[in-house]
Formats: sequence, C-alpha cells, structure tokens
Amino acid sequence: MSQAKPNSEASDDAPTEYHPLVIVGGGIGGLVLALCLDQVYNHRDRSDDDNSKKVTRLPIHVYESTAAYTANAGGAIGLYPNGLRVLRNLNETAPNLLARVREAGCDYIYRRWMRHDGMEVAVAREDELLPPEDASTTTATVDGNRTTKTNETADRRPTGGAFGKISELFSQSSSSSLPSSSSVADLQSMGIRRWKYQQVLYEACIEAGIQIHFGKRLQAVLSSNADDSKTTTTTELHFKDGSKVKTSLLIGADGINSKVRNYILNPTGDETTQKSLEEFMPEYTGVTCLMGCANVPFQRGICFPSSATTKCHACYYPTKVPKEDDGEEEVVGGNNNTVDDNSENAADDKYEMVFQIYFPTPIERSDTWRTLTPDEAKVECQELAQKLREDGWDEQFLKPLESPSLKGVLRVGLRSREALDVWHVGGSGEDGSSTGVGRAVLLGDAAHPPVPYIGQGAQMAMEDAGTLSMLLGHFCPVDSDGDDQMPAIDMSKFQDAMEVYEKLRVPRTKAVLGSSVQLGKTQQKRADSKLYNAWREFSIKAQVWAYGTLPVMKPGAAFDYQTKVTEALEELEATM
Repeated sequence: MSQAKPNSEASDDAPTEYHPLVIVGGGIGGLVLALCLDQVYNHRDRSDDDNSKKVTRLPIHVYESTAAYTANAGGAIGLYPNGLRVLRNLNETAPNLLARVREAGCDYIYRRWMRHDGMEVAVAREDELLPPEDASTTTATVDGNRTTKTNETADRRPTGGAFGKISELFSQSSSSSLPSSSSVADLQSMGIRRWKYQQVLYEACIEAGIQIHFGKRLQAVLSSNADDSKTTTTTELHFKDGSKVKTSLLIGADGINSKVRNYILNPTGDETTQKSLEEFMPEYTGVTCLMGCANVPFQRGICFPSSATTKCHACYYPTKVPKEDDGEEEVVGGNNNTVDDNSENAADDKYEMVFQIYFPTPIERSDTWRTLTPDEAKVECQELAQKLREDGWDEQFLKPLESPSLKGVLRVGLRSREALDVWHVGGSGEDGSSTGVGRAVLLGDAAHPPVPYIGQGAQMAMEDAGTLSMLLGHFCPVDSDGDDQMPAIDMSKFQDAMEVYEKLRVPRTKAVLGSSVQLGKTQQKRADSKLYNAWREFSIKAQVWAYGTLPVMKPGAAFDYQTKVTEALEELEATM
C-alpha cells in the first residue's frame, strides 16, 4: 500500500504554520471531504472570473495521527448508493475515483436474511435499495468479467415488491423505461476492504495536490486572536510532536474520541470542563464484534444470519482479494477457485468472504479494540466457531473462522455516545460581531458516533462531506487579491453555512442511526422469546414480499445529498 513517512518532530519554538483550511483526521470522512473541497474550491466554474487575474489554488491540508496507511488494517465495510453518489459527483477533481473504488471491491447482488441454522428467511435483490431513477429491471448483473447467478425467487419479484407492482398498475407506468444495468453499476451496493478503500482515496488526494501530513496527533485546540479587539480570530492546533498550525477554519473528522469535538464543547478552555471531556470514555454497549476475512466459497450477496437461541448475529459479504495480497499466502485446500453449487466465485478474479460476528460480552476486555496477530486470530476465531457450532450454527458460517486463509481479524468493542445537536463553533454573533472564538465544525463519527447494524456509518460521513463542501463553496468563497498572497476564504457568511448544514444533517443522521439502533435491538431480542423470533421472521418475509426489501434500509440508501442542499438553498433564497 502507498506509504508516507511521518513528519519529523518539531521543537517547541518551531514557527507556527498558517493554512486557510485544515482537516484533522485522514480516515474515510476526512479524505472524501478533502476531495469534495478541492472540487468546490479548485475546480469551480470560473466563467465569471476576471480572465486577466490569475486564480490562486486553495491549499487543502489533512492532518492524520497515524504514521502511514498500512495494508490489511481495519476490516471491511459496505458502501451504499447514498455514499457512492458522493464519489460519483467528484467528476472533476477525481474523474475515475468511483470506477477505481468499484474495481477494488465486489458488488452485492442479493440481500439474504437467514437463521443461524442455515434456513433462509427471505431474499431480496440489492438493487431495491437504489432510488427509482437508478433502478434496474435486469435479472443478471455483470460485475467485471463475470455474470452472477440469479435467485429465481428474488428475480421474479417486481421492483418495489407487491406494493410496487400495485403502484405501477395504478400509475400506468412501465418499468421498461427505466435505465439499463449499465447505469446501475455505479451505485450498486458493494463490499470493500477498509484499507483498500482508504488507499484509493489517498491516491486520489495525492493526484489532486491535497497535502496529507502523517504522524500528527492532535493534543489541543485553542482560539488565537491577532489583537485584543478579537476582530481577527483563528483556530490554533497543537500536535504531540510540538508543531503548531493556525487556520481560519478547522474541520474535525477525527472520530469518536474527537479532540475537535472537545474544543467545540469547550471553546473557552475552562479547565474543569476540559478535564471532564478528556477523561470521558464512550459507553461500552456490552457487545463485541469479531471481524475478518478468508478465501472460502460463498453465496453472492450480503447475508444476515441471526441466532434464535443466543444473542449472537452476524453479517457476511464478499469482496475482492486486493492485488497486494494475491499470491502472498498459499491457500490450503484451493478455496480460491473452489465453487459449490450455490457459490458464484469468478474464475479470473479472487474473492474472499468478510465476516462480522456480534456477540454479548458484558465485561469489556481492556484490549478490545485492536487488530489481532495471526496466532491470536486463529485461537479466538476457533474458540468462537466452537461456541457457535454448539449453538447449532450452520457450517457455512463457520468456514471463514476456521480457514487457513484467515486474515485481517479485528476485535471491536462497540461503544456509543450521544450525537450532538450543534456541530460548529465560532463565526459571528447575532449582532454580526466576532465571537472571539476560532471556527471549527465536525463531520462523521466526531459528530454522530455510529452504530453498525444498518451499514450507514461511513455513508453518513460521506454525506456530511458532500453537504459541507457544497455549503462552504456557496457561502464562503475563496477571496484572492493577488498572485503572491495566500488565498483567503471569505468567512463573513460562515454562520449561515453552519445553520443550513446542521438543519440538514442533524435530523438526517439521528433518523438513520436511530433506525440502526432499533434494528440492533431486534437482533438481540430474538433470542429472548421464541414467539418474538417467529413474529420477526414472519415480519421480514412479509416486508420483503410487500416492498421488495426491508423498508428501514431505503431511507438511508436512496438519499441524494446534492438535491437536499439545492432545495435548502432555493428555500433560503425564496425567504430573503
């Protein structure tokens, strides 16, 4: 994987750098935001610019705490239409980005709900999660050089389920007018190794000229005034290596333990409040997830087996073996190319099965969140496989845990903390005067810590990035007065941008992540009551029959952030 050397340590008297805009956190949300901002600020429509004036490029700096991005770290994630749409819209700063992401992963064709003993409860076509304008009526979906097997039950079902068919009959619309599968391929849900996705984003950032600073662990954030009048206030960042950076706008994409979040909650630096924030630990939920991957035969699509007797449930989905891994390990048993009657492995590409298994652990281990060594992974996965076997889990779900090709195993203790209602600080007061507080704004896990059961954590961060960049580009344009000057961002309407940002994103993230919490609770409750479990299985079957898939999934996946921003701006202009 692309490596970058960490910045050398700076002394206490090192000069303080200044950048108009700084992003803290080089994870998925931070890198996507950097690309979105580059497109908004450095690839904007310049038809109205004075052609005689040279347009100065706005430098975008990302500060990442780790020394480098490394391969086989961080498990895997699913990408859904609402998140993929953000990548598709980066057609100027990174025109091939979406294609490169899709090439590195594997699309889902079906969504299966199963009992732990292997009984299939229901199956849906994954293109049901696409919005109507992107829906497909084809029964075979092409991915790379292969055509997948079809599932007759799911493929016979009309788009939108029985209710969709009724609606179509009443509206006298014809599905034949919908676009072909070639237009669907862009936004079809897919699985990808997290590190591989991060690598593709990193390479796109480097190609775009975005500067990534590694080895920069943020320690403190302060407001810095140029004079006593507080007319010019910047945000000052202090890093562990002794270096300091000032900026007119700090964007925190630094995760659930965000230092930028702490600054927003305590911008004046009250010592008592700061100590409380620093000592706060997100609450452990009592659930641990063991995730990893292995080269085993698989059924195509994403699968959700749930135990009817214990509070264990899981998620399985395929992704492509990164070329960096291809050939590095000998796979015992030839599983790379072994295909059973129900599997759909490609003959010319290598694929692996990702597993995410959730199980109750009332007492959290002190070392819960970390990547396991190969020996640790082998022991823990085999122990878990034995427990699941005793509970009656079907062998297809245990194969990845006991496979010699097991790798990239991560143990995660699920934690939660309250989402914020206010995601920013700084800007102007109600009378238009400066607040004397440096500007900062949050996105992703720093603002709304994720819950994993609906697959929307990373998508919410990507939506945040697309929304925030559009609003900053609209309300806070670049103002460059000369060739030799550092470009400045006009922050006079920063508060307006933040009001729209929070109006759009706070309710949206609370609704989607709230649905995820409820879905997680149903998974846990199924083991408490045979009657509830029977009702839940019947409910899943009925909903898939009626709607084509579980309706709880659709509000997340079908969302178009760009349309929502445009509507909000038009509504705002109409009231002025």
